[in-house]
Parts: sequence; C-alpha cells; structure tokens
Amino acid sequence: MRSFAKFAVVGVSSVVLLKLFATIFLPALGMLVGLLMLTAKVALMVAVAYFVYTLLRPRPRDEEADVEMNEEELEIVVEEASGEESG
Repeated sequence: MRSFAKFAVVGVSSVVLLKLFATIFLPALGMLVGLLMLTAKVALMVAVAYFVYTLLRPRPRDEEADVEMNEEELEIVVEEASGEESG
C-alpha cells in the first residue's frame, strides 16, 4: 500500500507541475511565434516595397549606361588581363 501512495503522490505532483509549466511556457511560446510571424510580415512588406521600387525607378539610357574609361584605367585593365594569362 505504501508503494501505491508513493506513485499517487508522484502522479499528482507531476500533474500539478505540468499544469504550472504549461501556464508559464505556452504563453511564452505563443508570444515567440507571434514575434516571429511579425518579423516575417515586416520582411515580406519590405521585399514587396523594394520590388515595386525597382519596377518604377527610371532606367538609365544606353548612352548614359556606357561608361568611357580614361587611358590610365584602360592600362590597368590590360595589365591585369595580361597578368592573368601568364600566371
């Protein structure tokens, strides 16, 4: 009979501890999931805003897109290219 009483005490105390743990842990878990979803929602809104911005911004014309190099920059590029071929 004593072993049954020990098991009963352990069972009741484990149920009480489980209820106490669930009272503390589940709201904290819900708050953590809520903050995670809020972060995901904000990131999605930023991504959509950036996508719309890239669609609506003016594109450079072909004449403006061509960048001319001066002679010094051209020499540096040629030296780097010849260095890669020999190395």
